[in-house]
Amino acid sequence: MTSPNIIFDANPENFAELVIGNSLRGPVMVNFWSAKAGPCLKLWPSLEKLANEFSGRFLLINFNTDKFQSFARSELGITSVPTVRMYFQQQVVDTIFGAESEASFRRMIERHLPRESDTLLLDAVHSYQAGNSDQAFERLMNLQHQDEDNPRIAVTLLKLLFRDGAYEKIEQVFASLPEKLRKHDEIISIVTHAGFFQGASEMDAATASQRLTQDANDIDAAFSQAAHALHQDQYTDAMDILLQIIKQDRHYRNDMPVRGMVAILNLVGDQPALVKTYRNKLMDVIG
Repeated sequence: MTSPNIIFDANPENFAELVIGNSLRGPVMVNFWSAKAGPCLKLWPSLEKLANEFSGRFLLINFNTDKFQSFARSELGITSVPTVRMYFQQQVVDTIFGAESEASFRRMIERHLPRESDTLLLDAVHSYQAGNSDQAFERLMNLQHQDEDNPRIAVTLLKLLFRDGAYEKIEQVFASLPEKLRKHDEIISIVTHAGFFQGASEMDAATASQRLTQDANDIDAAFSQAAHALHQDQYTDAMDILLQIIKQDRHYRNDMPVRGMVAILNLVGDQPALVKTYRNKLMDVIG
């Protein structure tokens, strides 16, 4: 029997409270579904089974995209169903597209349930807030190695390093993470933004421009120029420069140009024509 306290139906009016608000207290899984899509109907019983099995350790929210198509597409970026998102701390922390196996959704849930390491993580954050940043970073690094299945440790470590402006250290930490965490959306976003801040700090825009005048293939100057363009919200200029860098060296700075392109495309997601144009340009370059 389905418990009314752990499975709800969302709509545009209650989405903020039901999903975003509750995500501050624990994981919230949102099932974007349509009665017109057979896979959605097959998936639903599996998700309800898991919700009851975990007995309230996460909430299951169903959102009917047939009824609220405009909100789902324009406000949430849902373009296909079934799409299942996990929200935590007011952010999307995981996504599964399509009706995958029950085991896949079980793993998704378990990744985001509170763990013993979360208590130690909170202690490290308190240490940082008390001014013991070196001690906090050391504890977080050790904790990351002890529990690599908890992405919240790496996310917190990278956020605090970003706050301290330790951009080079962020790249080092990112390179040391297991592959599954290097594919984590929030981690990629933090590292990418840090890379741009680092690029902008290495030389001012005038110096970058002067160096490119002297040598059009100066890839470091080009990246710095792209970083300054991004900071000035000149997205097309930044992407044009990044595309040229990718042609020179796709893996420059641990794939930073490609990651940067993806990050900018996410930023301009409300301009579908621009996204389509530059996504096609990126595909043409990387093949």
